[in-house]
Amino acid sequence: MIDYMKFDVMFFDNIIAKVDLKPPGSDRPYVINYIEGFNKQFSPNPKGFITKEELEKWLKWRVFPPSRANSDELLNALGLNIYNRWGIVRKTHGVMADDEIWLRFKGESLKHRDIVLRKYLYYPGEQ
Repeated sequence: MIDYMKFDVMFFDNIIAKVDLKPPGSDRPYVINYIEGFNKQFSPNPKGFITKEELEKWLKWRVFPPSRANSDELLNALGLNIYNRWGIVRKTHGVMADDEIWLRFKGESLKHRDIVLRKYLYYPGEQ
């Protein structure tokens, strides 16, 4: 079973952070970063609670903007009726075309090659 409240932030197939959106005894997300000084790290601290605003700010970079010209078609393709960042991330794993960061939810065994948008660039022999 997939747990959407817990996920790993991945760089290719390496875990760079672990996130628990609802840790026991708290309503604030908890993050453990395994990297430092990287512009894609989840939060500035090595580990600790973050605010929901910090989470939303980070998620904003993992989805297409609501003002995108074809956002209605993209939402339809994802099976979504309304723009919802978390709903989009759950469907897309936060994959963007221009970087190698993505989210793997607890219970999944996905690899980078399974979710990458431009597979031909990273895995040319597997098209």
